[in-house]
Amino acid sequence: ANPPPTIPSVNALTVDPPNQPAPPQPPISAIYDNLHTNLPKNVMAFRDIPFPDDYPLFPDRTQVLDYIQGIAEKYDLLSMIRFNTTVVRAEPTSDKRWQVSVTEWCDDKETSYTESYDAIIVASGHYYVPYIPDVEGLQDFGNVANVIHSRDYRRPKDFANKTVLVVGNGSSSSDLVREISTGAVKVYHCVRGEDTSFSRTVAENMPKNAERVGAIGKFLPATGTIECQDGKKIQGVDTVIFATGYLYSFPFFPFEDGQLIVDGQKVLGLYDYMFYINNPTLSFIGLPIRVVPMPLMQLQSTLIARIYSGKIKLPSQEAMKETIADETNDRKELVMSVLKELEYVDRIGAIAEGYQGKMEDWKSSDIVTGRLSDEWREDRTKSLELRRKFLGY
Repeated sequence: ANPPPTIPSVNALTVDPPNQPAPPQPPISAIYDNLHTNLPKNVMAFRDIPFPDDYPLFPDRTQVLDYIQGIAEKYDLLSMIRFNTTVVRAEPTSDKRWQVSVTEWCDDKETSYTESYDAIIVASGHYYVPYIPDVEGLQDFGNVANVIHSRDYRRPKDFANKTVLVVGNGSSSSDLVREISTGAVKVYHCVRGEDTSFSRTVAENMPKNAERVGAIGKFLPATGTIECQDGKKIQGVDTVIFATGYLYSFPFFPFEDGQLIVDGQKVLGLYDYMFYINNPTLSFIGLPIRVVPMPLMQLQSTLIARIYSGKIKLPSQEAMKETIADETNDRKELVMSVLKELEYVDRIGAIAEGYQGKMEDWKSSDIVTGRLSDEWREDRTKSLELRRKFLGY
């Protein structure tokens, strides 16, 4: 099992310690037993590799795993991956390269070594270091109730006959409320007052033993009471689950603090969410939130490969800096609406093809970098409606 998260958990620089060699056993992922995709398979798939025809419209976790493993085997990707290996430190050198220190385990034997590279692409994800807000009284509330993050949720039966408070307003929180309510006595769903089509749909489909409540004001450990900002008081909660997202963390970079992140809410200093402007030989894949991950990361990978192979050039450093002149540490800058995502994907595809004209004149139909089809766009826009139709929630 993963070590329990620090409570509260608001700063990746303090929550995630300097990267140290991990034990041979990898951390447990955040994938829970009954997880299905929240996107239809034709939208979620890599653009040139569809899911099998016999898969349902919304595959479950095992089918997605089989899909990814099948791709890795077909293209012999496993031979290019070093498993059981931890990057301990990665830093630029005076000769404009990168020195990477790693620790590798083989047959329970630990080996440490250093390698040199021209560039680094960080594709380590951002769903491991949990974000748990610093709410008054929370630190001591663990003496009254079990406090966990959704990262460590696995199955609803663990909460049978319990009263549970789920905090969050995303897909994971609504999934947990729906699942846990099948065996729990009572489930409270605590959300902030963001009025979106998703939040309205969730509110309209609350289970009978679930209740939507407002944002938490404070925890009162002495009485076991949870007080909402609107004055409502909740008692008798056995477990509090924070489905409140994750922090960005890159402990293997010695320049992480203040250069890449302030507290983990956002990654700073990037051009188009990918290239580190101070040193563009460092790039990142998959940082934006609430996107269709696999086709987006495929497109980002294509662009990065063409940049690093010299087929396409980045703008000047001055021009890239102008794009982040007003940058803040606001996480919302990385959260994409469907419209923002569609515009970003098309723009990245055009750049990857070396196109420099007006976007309205770009007509590429390349399967990986070209314009998204009208069918894809429609299914992406209606993914919530399709999920309700096929999965019932």
